[in-house]
Amino acid sequence: MDAAGVELCGALKNIVALGAGFCDGLGYGANTKAAIVRIGLEEMMRFCRIFFRVDTSTFFESCGVAELIASAYGGRTRKVASAFVTTGKSWQQLEVELLGGQKLQDMQRFKDVMAALKKHGVED
Repeated sequence: MDAAGVELCGALKNIVALGAGFCDGLGYGANTKAAIVRIGLEEMMRFCRIFFRVDTSTFFESCGVAELIASAYGGRTRKVASAFVTTGKSWQQLEVELLGGQKLQDMQRFKDVMAALKKHGVED
């Protein structure tokens, strides 16, 4: 079992779901959202190649592409990101209203991933 790959898929999929939520909130169509998911999967794989030794087949298991699709089309991160665009409310306010006060654990993770990319000069 590729424990690192499973964990990374779980973490990185929510970054893609954030983009999918923005796409929904902006009213873009299915093709745009599908492109975000496709490119997001490629970027997840690229990140793992740069920073970790992950079995590529892990991305094609339930923890990879299946969870990515589920999160991009119906996950909590997607839901809050969409509402962020359409309402202009703060993340904290949306967490209270849409998630019953639960926190999106992903926000610090997003910052950590970006910091790692910048540190290694691969943020493009």
